[in-house]
Amino acid sequence: MSRDTDRIPQEIACLETQRMPAVLMSLTGYHCEVWQTRGRLVRDGQQIGLDLIIKCHKDPCTLAEVQLLNADYRRLRERLGEIVPRATFVATRIDGALNVVVLAEVVRPWFNIANPNNEADAVPLLRRLTVARRQLATFVDAARAWHEAPEMRVIDLWGIDNLVLDRDQRVRYIDSFRVFFYADMLHLIADPGEDLEERIELSLRRLEYLEHLLQEAAPRD
Repeated sequence: MSRDTDRIPQEIACLETQRMPAVLMSLTGYHCEVWQTRGRLVRDGQQIGLDLIIKCHKDPCTLAEVQLLNADYRRLRERLGEIVPRATFVATRIDGALNVVVLAEVVRPWFNIANPNNEADAVPLLRRLTVARRQLATFVDAARAWHEAPEMRVIDLWGIDNLVLDRDQRVRYIDSFRVFFYADMLHLIADPGEDLEERIELSLRRLEYLEHLLQEAAPRD
């Protein structure tokens, strides 16, 4: 089957997935599968181009959980603005179970800025890209403030592709589901597991790397 005729295999109550051509973008996300769909809508007799990312949550999700996910997303969007793509959370059923999908603005990644292996390229790039450097500073300041607040929120940088430069050379944070870890809750969980602790520690190490990157990319006098 060609990529042009792929379909989202799940039955999603709010979408006609069998009539919606879609391309699978990622199966590796911890919480969701990511698809992209293109097409046209007819509204008031006019055709409107459609280009969307559809994120299908993997595990069942209650309405209360959807509201919490949306609240965290709104916290990101309100603080970081256009760094966070526009997105709509839709409580629905996936394969008959209560769940959530996200319909999001398409971002076309160009450079993975949170990967320390890219430092040699990232430093001169950020030194040249004034807007991106300013955006990254905004992101780092917000991430530090969230972590230092009483709730000790840790923004999810475990996903290596969560923070990127897009093709317009702008910083974008493209995660949507469970975008924060709550480090202050670890001691309340009987067995948080090595996986959760590792994801928090890795996210904090990558935040430290981003701080280092900003220092190295500061314009030279």
